[in-house]
Amino acid sequence: GGRRRSALACAAAAALLAAAGGGCSRALPERTWLVAAEPAYWYALTAAQPDLAERLRGAVLADGSRLQVLVVTAEQPREELAARLAGARYAGVVLTGLLALEAEELAAAHPEVRFVRLGPGAEGDAPLPLPANVTAVSFERSAAHERAGRLAAAYLADLPVTVPVGVVAVHGEREDAEVAAFRAGVDAGGAEGGFVVRRFDRARGRPGLRDSLDGVGRAGAAVVYLAVGELTAAALPILVEGGRRAVVANWGRRGGFEKTVLLSVDDPPLVAIVAGIEAPPGTRAAVPAQVAWGPAAGERSPTGTDP
Repeated sequence: GGRRRSALACAAAAALLAAAGGGCSRALPERTWLVAAEPAYWYALTAAQPDLAERLRGAVLADGSRLQVLVVTAEQPREELAARLAGARYAGVVLTGLLALEAEELAAAHPEVRFVRLGPGAEGDAPLPLPANVTAVSFERSAAHERAGRLAAAYLADLPVTVPVGVVAVHGEREDAEVAAFRAGVDAGGAEGGFVVRRFDRARGRPGLRDSLDGVGRAGAAVVYLAVGELTAAALPILVEGGRRAVVANWGRRGGFEKTVLLSVDDPPLVAIVAGIEAPPGTRAAVPAQVAWGPAAGERSPTGTDP
C-alpha cells in the first residue's frame, strides 16, 4: 500500500550518496535517470532547499542508478527534453512542475522510456488509468497539515492570553482540504480561541491579501495559517508589521523571516523522486509531507524539526 511504498522510498532516500561531478555527459552510466525541471518549479525547490541541487546532481541510488538534472528553458521545454532523450539513453525521466502535466503525451512519444510524474498531473485527483510507462507520485499533505495544527495549538497554549487562530486562504479544492486538516489539528490540540478565517480570490492579488491579513490582525490572531501559494512571500512582511507568526507550506530553509515563520509543511522532493523510481510503472505512489518548526518557534524546537 501507500505506507509501504513511502517506507521503501524513505529507506532508499537514506541510501543516496553524493557523487563527484554530475553534469550532462552523453556518455551515461548504465542506469541514469534524468530529473527534468521547469525553471519556476526548480527555483522554488532550490530556494526552499539550497542543498537540493548538490544532493540530486550525480547522486547514486542504492541500486546503482544515478540522477542527473536538466532545468529546461521556459521557451521550449518539450523540445529541449526531446533533444536530450534523442542524444542519450536514459533509464527514465522524472518530470516536475508544468512538465509533469505533459507526462502522458511524452510517454506516448517515447514508449521505450519510463516516466515518473511528480504532482497531480492533468487529471487532478481523478483515478484514471496511467500509461504503462508512467508512474505518478503525489504528496499526502492532509496528515502533515493536521499535525501543524496540533503544534500551533501547543505554541498558543504557552501564550499568556487566549487568542484566535487566523486562516488566510485562496479558493481551491486542495487549499480547502488543507485548511480543514489544519483546523482539525488546532481543535484536537485543545486551542480555545477559535478561528478567524478570510478567503479571497487570487485575481485580487496583493490588495486582497493585504485586506485579509489586516482582518485577521484586527481580530487578534497571533498565529496565521497561510494557504496562499505564490503570495506567501508577499504575506510574510505584512505579518512582520503586527509581530504575528505564520504557518506556511514549502517554505523550507528560506531566510529573512526568522522571527515570523513558526511552522512549514514541506514536500520532500528527493524522497518523492526515489519513491517514483522504486514503484512499478503504471502505478501510483504517495509520499507524506513533513512538518518542520521554523526559527520563530525559538526554544520550543532547538533542532528546528518535528520528531
